[in-house]
Amino acid sequence: MKNIFNILLGTLLFIMSSCDDFFELKRPQETQWTTTSTLEQGLSTAYWNLHWTGGMGRGCPQYFDFITSGSAKLLDGTSVGVSYSQPYYRMFDQKLGESKETWLKGYQIITLANLALDLDRDGNGNPFNLDVKSDDYVYNYKRQIAEYHFVRGCTYFYLVKFFGTPYDPNGNNESLSIPLKTTAAYSKEDVMNEKIGTVKEVYDVVIQDLQYAKENLPEQYTLNSWNNVPGYECGRGNKIIAAALLGKVYFLMGKYDLAQKEFDYVIDYAEQTGRYRLEDPQSPFIENAAANRPLESIWEFNSGQLDGKSEKHNMYVYYGMIMGLRFRDSNGSDFYNVSDPKDGIVMSSWNCFTVGYWALKRMGWMVDPENGDYTITSTAKEDLRYQQVYHLMLPYEKGIKKGDEKYITHESVDAHAQVSTPHVYLDKFFRGEKPYGRYSKYPLIRLADLYLLRAWLRWNGGEYQQAANDMNVVWNRSNPQNPNRYNSSNVNHTEIFNEYLREMTGEGWTVDFMMGTRMPIPAGDAKGNTVVAPPYSSWHWPIPDEETSLNPNYR
Repeated sequence: MKNIFNILLGTLLFIMSSCDDFFELKRPQETQWTTTSTLEQGLSTAYWNLHWTGGMGRGCPQYFDFITSGSAKLLDGTSVGVSYSQPYYRMFDQKLGESKETWLKGYQIITLANLALDLDRDGNGNPFNLDVKSDDYVYNYKRQIAEYHFVRGCTYFYLVKFFGTPYDPNGNNESLSIPLKTTAAYSKEDVMNEKIGTVKEVYDVVIQDLQYAKENLPEQYTLNSWNNVPGYECGRGNKIIAAALLGKVYFLMGKYDLAQKEFDYVIDYAEQTGRYRLEDPQSPFIENAAANRPLESIWEFNSGQLDGKSEKHNMYVYYGMIMGLRFRDSNGSDFYNVSDPKDGIVMSSWNCFTVGYWALKRMGWMVDPENGDYTITSTAKEDLRYQQVYHLMLPYEKGIKKGDEKYITHESVDAHAQVSTPHVYLDKFFRGEKPYGRYSKYPLIRLADLYLLRAWLRWNGGEYQQAANDMNVVWNRSNPQNPNRYNSSNVNHTEIFNEYLREMTGEGWTVDFMMGTRMPIPAGDAKGNTVVAPPYSSWHWPIPDEETSLNPNYR
């Protein structure tokens, strides 16, 4: 996607942070969207906020999901300059440094979408007076409007999960959550009188937006004129992505029949067209060029510039260094170990979290780590996921240098000097080839996830063999020497959850799986944590002070 900041962004910042100053202007800035190429500016900024800002993107949602879910372990003696103890110990009454950025950038996305959708409404669906049979109208304008619905829907979904009371399939969901705006603010009164939506109302808008996106976005883009460049689609929504995300929304809400309908649609499309399919477990994590989409990735994090490189300082998955094995300077998917600090694998000295011992026992990959038996099982050693996207590190030894044989087998960074037991790391970040490993992409939604969610839905509906079939699609990919593990007799919630941990840990959806299936969220390895049972009513973060102090509806 283009790195273009919308000309309205300054105006939006005024709206969000200083209403009185903004309305002292004699004449608010008018929209400059007069063609599809200028309308694209707002989309570029919206996607930029979604992928590349600290609260909404850069691995932040994946990080918070991982360390709150009970599947992570905080390494002894480590700390980092972002929120880590509050989410790990589930201190949901504490204010987070990331909350302000999440709120600000999220509502900038929503305001941009509202401005565009207001323009479309007021212009009767054709504000630029385009020939409705032209490529510009059919393939650009109509798609752009659907994309604005998509970015608004997925933004509201994340914001209501972060700041709102979790959706309760057995409740009325009438608790107030976050400001709900489906049109832009054009006066000070509009800003000051913004409605605080209930949880139900916000989810209703999420569904409406994603349904519109699914109905109006193409399966694949038809590029022409100003957007005809390789990699233009990377990170953007399409019909299949909208359907997959809509299914995930329904799953979390407990609307299982509707969720399965969406997953059926996406999986059928994948199987019939071959456009999406399972590959080696590492394949979705080792690409850095926007134009090259791994076949399993339905929606993916954009790597920055179209050729996968960027000279901007912080355009990489920052949180991957805290929850994963590798540092941002790593290059290449293999464990190429040389003394050059900018070549081959570079271990992260910022890392604080590994896969937890509770999770590893459930995954069947360590014998009994909670009681001191850290033996890696034969099940793990035979599993391609363990081989390709996880990595075992033995206790710290002082004096190991990059390039030494033990550099890839033992803890060596000084920040891990207190690590005295073996740990299994996530190895899903910074896997792209030299020289742009730091700009590696990663999947936001991938096909294996949907197979496992559908497996649970089928099992829950009594379709045990069909559930086993979906489980085996995922299992067989990673265990070709020991296929078809699951059958109608052994498939159950526990087996599906354990498989989900093996497949999806660290990718941002573990808590959604737990809440969607209404299972108790485990305490995990964090001392003092307790099991959290449905309806998970305290599982959300406080609204930022900057909002509660300015918005009279919170007083």
